[in-house]
Amino acid sequence: MKNVLNIFGFGWYASATRAIRLCTYFLCLLVVISTMALAQDSIPKNWSLNGYVTNMQSFSFQKFNEDWMSDNLIHNRLNFKWHNTANNLNFSFELRNRFISGESVKTIPGYTEMISRDDGLLNLSKNISTGKSYLFNSKIDRLNIDYTQGKFQVTVGRQRINWGQCFAWNPNDLFNSYSFFDFDYVERPGSDAVRMQYYTSGTSVVELAAKENSRHKLTSAALYRFNRWGFDIQFLGGIMNAEDYVAGTGWSGHIGGASFRGEASYFHPKNNFKDTSGVWAISVGSEYVFKNSLSLQFEVLYNKNKFQDVSSFEGLYNADLSPKNLSFTPVSVLTQIAYPITPLFNASLSVMYFPKLKGFFVGPTFVYSVTDNIDFSLITQSFAGQLITSQTTYFHMTFLRLKWNF
Repeated sequence: MKNVLNIFGFGWYASATRAIRLCTYFLCLLVVISTMALAQDSIPKNWSLNGYVTNMQSFSFQKFNEDWMSDNLIHNRLNFKWHNTANNLNFSFELRNRFISGESVKTIPGYTEMISRDDGLLNLSKNISTGKSYLFNSKIDRLNIDYTQGKFQVTVGRQRINWGQCFAWNPNDLFNSYSFFDFDYVERPGSDAVRMQYYTSGTSVVELAAKENSRHKLTSAALYRFNRWGFDIQFLGGIMNAEDYVAGTGWSGHIGGASFRGEASYFHPKNNFKDTSGVWAISVGSEYVFKNSLSLQFEVLYNKNKFQDVSSFEGLYNADLSPKNLSFTPVSVLTQIAYPITPLFNASLSVMYFPKLKGFFVGPTFVYSVTDNIDFSLITQSFAGQLITSQTTYFHMTFLRLKWNF
């Protein structure tokens, strides 16, 4: 039938039919999910299910009066957890399903491969269906079993290992680097890892963790965290991606009414241990909340690394990050202000400055709570700077998102 349609010039009809059928399947899945969510009482007590469904429309352009790129994302997350208190066992299975349609799939080379990429030891990401202007991807980003016995805890499998202390940039986060601009993925990536924790007291812990990525590069490190003078302080050391020795420290606490936190990591190539090719990544930040709930946040990153010249902010936006390479430029500065205008309406504004690029980022966000578990967001992100020439380059994105949590 497909060949017949192509012969008569109706190949588009087959593609459209396939996309509509896939959309129907996806909507049926959402109906099943919503039914399960509304029937939580029918789920056994040692099991739990939660997640969300979002529908987000996005627009991107370099200049307002030139070509715009439009995309739509239906994003569903499912979090299944099993608890056995008698044996101190916990099992987690979490996945995200994304149906993306629009011009990015159609026009950006390698876009479908980028969406399906999985940097873990196990490839748990799959493009279930793709077309000229759509794709349906499903990815498992949590799949682990956790065992606790007294002060000892061990977790095996795909998990989030969060050693970061700062808000935007985390040089101590050796296992799960993420982008500040990826606001729609609040859970952050997971690693195929083994993590052991021993709580030496109520405020101190020793951790050992190791992961292997898709290139069979090993990252292993130890961390000791304790509390002194009202601050949580940590020291860590290990090897990252079988390439760099790393040593670092971090802290978080309060000075007066303001939080004060920071991280520093030093990376030195394993194969050039005697030379001076090591690099530092240091972030320091503070936040203050006024009595009227207005919050002010400040953070600065120093990342002494060699940055490659790029021709567009789109490339920077989608670039892979690591604790060794966290930003566009050696120095980045973030200021953020947030205020609940009403109990149901929140607004925030993020501004970054990139001195080397003579550039900046501006990101206002508005969130309105429609009901207890449904909210509507308007988010914009604008970049400007001198990338490879003295001429200023611009890149703007606008997102309209409706989110239902269950």
